[in-house]
Amino acid sequence: MDGRLAIIFWLASLFGFEDVRQYPVNELSFSVGGLHTDGQFIGSELRASYYDQRFWRFTTVWDGSITNEGGAWFGYGLYQQFGFQLGRQEMFLGLSFAPGLYIQGGEMDLGSPLEFRSGFEVGTYLGNDWRVSLSYDHRSNGDLASFNPGVETIELRVSRPFGASR
Repeated sequence: MDGRLAIIFWLASLFGFEDVRQYPVNELSFSVGGLHTDGQFIGSELRASYYDQRFWRFTTVWDGSITNEGGAWFGYGLYQQFGFQLGRQEMFLGLSFAPGLYIQGGEMDLGSPLEFRSGFEVGTYLGNDWRVSLSYDHRSNGDLASFNPGVETIELRVSRPFGASR
């Protein structure tokens, strides 16, 4: 997947919405999914994200994950969300980009402790307080190191804001 998701993220930032619902803030998200590289399943991952505050057309996000092999990734980056309707159902497309620190543990060598995570999610709202989505992301060192195998994650994600509901 190389850097295509990161390019899509930055191109999409040229567009923005003033709909407050499109900027999740003070929101916590948990997800579980599988890790893949070269089309092969290599393990599972638990992930937590905290959507902090609005910044221009983005929400800042603290992000961390741990795998079943003890690998971990912790990062801070940007998230943007676009709303759309599918029939009568309100849906969203979320795009994210975050640099972070990779701790290999028993996991595969990704070539560098600095790994960039870019991805997208498609989901819907469950009432005013919950979101559920399916996400896909790519993690790699962006060719900053000579070895750059990259890893993809497919996850089911559940999110809920704290404080006032939307």
